[in-house]
Amino acid sequence: MVANVHPRFPRKYVPTDLKLNDFADVEPLYRELLDRDVSSQGELEKWLADLSELFAVVDEVGNRRYIDKSCHTDDAALEAAYLKYVEEIEPKIKPLFFQLQKKFLDSPHRAALTDGHRRFAILERKWRADVELFRDENVPLETEVTKIINEYDKTCAAMMVTFRGGEYTLQQLARFNEEPDRPTREEAWRLSAARRMQDREKVESYFDQLLPLRQTIARNAGLPDYRAYCWTAYKRFDYTPDDCLRFADAIAESVVPLVHEFDRQRKRDLGLEKLRPWDTAVDVKSRPPLRPFAESRTDLLIDKTKEIFARMSPQLAAEFETLRANNNLDLASRKGKQPGGYASYLEEVREPFIFMNAAGMQHDVTTLLHEGGHAFHALAARNEDLVFLRTAPIEFCEVASMSMEALGADHM
Repeated sequence: MVANVHPRFPRKYVPTDLKLNDFADVEPLYRELLDRDVSSQGELEKWLADLSELFAVVDEVGNRRYIDKSCHTDDAALEAAYLKYVEEIEPKIKPLFFQLQKKFLDSPHRAALTDGHRRFAILERKWRADVELFRDENVPLETEVTKIINEYDKTCAAMMVTFRGGEYTLQQLARFNEEPDRPTREEAWRLSAARRMQDREKVESYFDQLLPLRQTIARNAGLPDYRAYCWTAYKRFDYTPDDCLRFADAIAESVVPLVHEFDRQRKRDLGLEKLRPWDTAVDVKSRPPLRPFAESRTDLLIDKTKEIFARMSPQLAAEFETLRANNNLDLASRKGKQPGGYASYLEEVREPFIFMNAAGMQHDVTTLLHEGGHAFHALAARNEDLVFLRTAPIEFCEVASMSMEALGADHM
């Protein structure tokens, strides 16, 4: 598989004709970086740049295979290509990358970099966390975790229902939860719940497999539980689990009572004796649900969302259009497509990719605004040459996406 090299970001270290089909295709590059003599601050910066380029090339191959399989979980060839990366390429790279991280941290020239440049100090802090966690024995366990999650994704993607003569994904069926006719809502909700319950044992078996694997991964790293492991893995340097528990208590005290009051008001507005799950999405004034675009017309979703971005900034609209031009949007819900939504990043070409399951609902507009925020965040960071510094910790990434929802709301 040959990656698409962006003309703005040409390769300087990895051969342009490199085909990453097997680990052997890239192993010499990792070995060269491990063996290279780094005898000055300038050579260390060049070494980091070469490692960054190699990482970006390999990561993009893995991300493209993940995107392909999540868009088409029922395509055996795409799944095989993804699993080959997960089982045969990634596990062999992880120990080498750990050694490369240690080489940087142990370099006598690192202090000159990190003391004079905050960006390198951030890199040092991130990599010290990675090195602290890494254990060789966890590599096969992590591979097994990824394979189980892939099975879960396939199971959820296969959930289809027949409702009043039509076949729907569960995301498409959710449209009927907004209908003013209460029996229609109840029938659709119960059908969706029954379909999920059909795979209950299978889904619970995935969790039963994941739990001990993750506990073992944490124990291997010398930590008491998987939460402690993730705290370091997710680079949560600035707050603690206790901070989160206090935050949850504050929500319980201040927000939950307000939500209960909203529910009571909804029940009164709908004239119901008891509020049920199928009553939570309908308009309280029984107005027809908002349908901003026909379910089959995600091109209209793209056009209208682009107009929202244009009202905020012509630059945002132009950047959003590049996603369409580069085929970096897969928006429609369909059979065999993994549920949910995400924004991924193709590290070598430095382009975002948006994945979601649109079904012609108002919520889809909000989702695309949200994922668009992630995409703009990524594009704003694309000129950072070190791939390791282009992404923020996951919680901060949500600042960009949630902000875009708020900014776009005024233009809906």
